[in-house]
Amino acid sequence: MAITDAVRTSDSLDAPAGKGTAEGGSAGFRPVPVWFFAFEGVIGASYDIAKSAPYAWVLVVGAAAVNIVLARTVMRGRLKMAKAMLKSKRTRKIAVGLIALRAGMHLAMHAIGMQAMSAPAHVAVAAGMCAATVALLAFDQRVMLRALAAAA
Repeated sequence: MAITDAVRTSDSLDAPAGKGTAEGGSAGFRPVPVWFFAFEGVIGASYDIAKSAPYAWVLVVGAAAVNIVLARTVMRGRLKMAKAMLKSKRTRKIAVGLIALRAGMHLAMHAIGMQAMSAPAHVAVAAGMCAATVALLAFDQRVMLRALAAAA
């Protein structure tokens, strides 16, 4: 099953609250689309993005601005799910794990004499960190939605 399929639920998400669906009805949670997690991935990879080119930090600032605008307009109805995810212990563990992964990866590369010094190396590390962030957040959302469905 692909990550994008993992968070898809039935068409009942847009049903009125009285229908009793766990994701969209009784709990009031609507899943956040996986593509939205890419903004968090860019923020997670911002260090390596900024190190890849002199003006690459503009991409990070632009992604943060687009993230804020989308969160306040298009995704406004799904902010409840995003806020619930941010408050969860599992999401905090994912954030700490990603920081530990970055530090551990750089320490391991330093220990074997390979450092990410070139722009392509920083881009590769940034792409890996972004992909890991998106995958873990999508998995976290999937687990949360299943727990809500089981509780209902």
